Amino acid sequence: MREHEVPTHVQAEDRVLLWFTFPQIVAVVAVCALSYGAYRYAPVGPNEVRMGIAVLFGLVGIAVVVGKIGGRRLPLVAADLLKYRLGARVYAGPLSGLVRPESPVTLQPVKGGPGPLRLMARRAGKALKRLRRRRKQKRNGERTPFRPHCWFGKRRSRKAGSDSQGHGPKGWIAVVAVVAVAAVATVPQSVLADGHEPWRDEIDFEVTEPVEGRRIFVEDLTVSGDRAAVTLRAATDLDIRVRAFGGGQGTTLRFWGSATLTEGESIDYSLTLNGPMPSFTVSWEDALGQAGALTWEHDRIPYPLPEVEGELCNLRITSLGWTPGSVTGVVESDCVDAVEHLVELQTVAGHESVTETALMDAGVTAITGTIVATTGASTASVAFVPDGETSFRLAAPTGEAIHAVSLDVSLEASLRIPIPPLTTLTHHPERTEKRTETVSLYRPGTTRTVSETVTVTNDDGTTTEHTVSATLSVPGETVQRDVTLTIVHPEHVKAETTDREPLTRTREESLSLASEIGSDDAFAVLTLPEPEPEDPPAEQTPGGDLTDWFRRLGWEWPW
Repeated sequence: MREHEVPTHVQAEDRVLLWFTFPQIVAVVAVCALSYGAYRYAPVGPNEVRMGIAVLFGLVGIAVVVGKIGGRRLPLVAADLLKYRLGARVYAGPLSGLVRPESPVTLQPVKGGPGPLRLMARRAGKALKRLRRRRKQKRNGERTPFRPHCWFGKRRSRKAGSDSQGHGPKGWIAVVAVVAVAAVATVPQSVLADGHEPWRDEIDFEVTEPVEGRRIFVEDLTVSGDRAAVTLRAATDLDIRVRAFGGGQGTTLRFWGSATLTEGESIDYSLTLNGPMPSFTVSWEDALGQAGALTWEHDRIPYPLPEVEGELCNLRITSLGWTPGSVTGVVESDCVDAVEHLVELQTVAGHESVTETALMDAGVTAITGTIVATTGASTASVAFVPDGETSFRLAAPTGEAIHAVSLDVSLEASLRIPIPPLTTLTHHPERTEKRTETVSLYRPGTTRTVSETVTVTNDDGTTTEHTVSATLSVPGETVQRDVTLTIVHPEHVKAETTDREPLTRTREESLSLASEIGSDDAFAVLTLPEPEPEDPPAEQTPGGDLTDWFRRLGWEWPW
């Protein structure tokens, strides 16, 4: 056999089966029996509904019996929360204010005065007397008047000479109230969670004094687009968990990560930013078992990054970051190649002059400018890079703060404006002009044949007819003649166009951007006190076999 030394100073319950204590096993068996009773005898619905009710009842009951929150049973936690919410006072201070270095002094009752048990006994005696008096009145045939005001609180004063009657048929209410008060008075203080007593559980423990000081520091924060690059550095050995939140209300979990850091070790995270109020929280637990958290609210995160639209360039901050002692950023620009520009232009000259304001299409040949970045008392001026990225750096004071960063951008563009030709008008009065010109005419040729019949009388008196034909031909010929013409010129205006060189102009523009970014305190190593040594575990010494046991008892081993 082996000898076991069980320490008597440990207030721990025995585990009968697995990790269940005996009261837990009895409670689980009772919950299972009630669940089966609900399934077997519930008069509602089909078997599926009753089975669902039974399973739900069983799960809730087992969770109440077995579950714990912070090492405390769920019934105790429920009782504490109920008294905390329904009590007259609600503590709103920091958690460290609830830690007491020593147990509070128990208030002793004042000697000579009646204690609470005596007061309860007196009240019970008075209630029993009233009950006997009412029964006696009923036996004598007297009727108790209806007085509901006497059920609770003080009794109404009676007039002199009135009948001495009971206080109504509800006297048992006072008895029930007395019994309830007695039951409440007998409830353990650990269930009621009195504000004058420290928290108690099945196992007593001492709350260690918290060690003041920072455990985790933010050494770098850079926001680019919808991502935040965060560098964390531990001041002591820590287990950390990082969570990033976003969404419409800023409460949706968007990122989760954990790590173990040694003293002075750094770790980088790329967190997802989402919604109008992003934030992230770094919770930690050190080697002493103490825990805490560092929360970076949305007002310390420059998201969304600002942007502005201009007539010459569209600007947006693509990156804004903080490192100890400086704030850096990158401004990206997208500039135009052409722009409309107002020009005072003369379109007509000479006999009449016309000048008008025209909106012309101008080509942008070059854009120059400067970016003046300011945060607090620090200012930096850098040359503007069109269609590219412009970086700036500002000196920032150390320490936890929110730095307001403002950018003033001054731009100047060189424009080349093509203009239409200039129209010149010349006035001419009325005049008469005689002009002699030689005119050449072509006379065409013609041919004509003429025939005629002639009758001749002969000597003998007879007649003879003769036909005579003649052909006339006139050849074609060009005939030139001098002709004098009179020309009248009326009054008129003559227009002539002249091409012109393009105009050269300059155009200025001013834009502004603003954002905010938070900074953290300078890193400092935290020295934790040495943890208290733990008690060595109880050692088990072998007791030997049955032969040694018989020999110590003075018996003889029969085998």
